[in-house]
Amino acid sequence: MKIMKASAGSGKTYNLARTYLDILLDSGDRYAYRHILAVTFTNKATGEMKSRILKDLAERAGTDSRAGEMLVDMLHDYGAFSVSTIDKFFQRTLKAFSREIGQFADYE
Repeated sequence: MKIMKASAGSGKTYNLARTYLDILLDSGDRYAYRHILAVTFTNKATGEMKSRILKDLAERAGTDSRAGEMLVDMLHDYGAFSVSTIDKFFQRTLKAFSREIGQFADYE
């Protein structure tokens, strides 16, 4: 687990995207993106980060065939490419937990 803490405008999204790519490309797994969760604060940052990751991966694909394969896999399996807001992550976690214990939808 890697946690980055920084103030607004300090380049968190850029650094998170770069770290995501480093983890992705350093893994031996072609489908490593299915096991990586990146969490940020806003929907805007989430969109920005996804775009940056795909753009950077596409640039690396010009010189690294493995990056190209991963890019194609990620685009064909986009739902498994998980970059989320903290709120969305906790909502999904709560919903899954509530299903597990048999309490549906109302979280009471």
